[in-house]
Amino acid sequence: MKRNNELYYPIGIVAEMFNVSVGTIRAYEKEGLILPRKTEGKHRYFNQNDITRIACIRRMITEKGLNIAGIKMVFSIIPCWEVKQCSQEDRTHCPAYHNADAPCWEIKNENSVCGPLDCRDCPVYIDMHNCDDLKATLKRFYAVRENLPGD
Repeated sequence: MKRNNELYYPIGIVAEMFNVSVGTIRAYEKEGLILPRKTEGKHRYFNQNDITRIACIRRMITEKGLNIAGIKMVFSIIPCWEVKQCSQEDRTHCPAYHNADAPCWEIKNENSVCGPLDCRDCPVYIDMHNCDDLKATLKRFYAVRENLPGD
């Protein structure tokens, strides 16, 4: 499937790419690690960023020995409020700012500044698709804070 000149793969093909079951890919989605696009018929499709994210998840499991809870914790430490430069007021209404148990894209609510936005298009979600150097990614996120005026 193509959308906006971007190639999307169905869940069965993605599962074959990683030699895992379709159920495994669905479990990653259920646990909030991935956000596939869905058709009106609820068929899941994955773009290249999703595939890179799944490769990252698979490496964290097979090479680093992390389980899904550990991976969620890694993703949950991303300071999304810093990346998006949210105001103090925005932070007071933001569940991601107050909750360290899940990534921001999993716990947002409609009353937060991110509420109406599609998390798949958010820089916080997109930048965490490649885990080759998570420390460098997190340093980049924290560098945003250091450059904020008035802090």
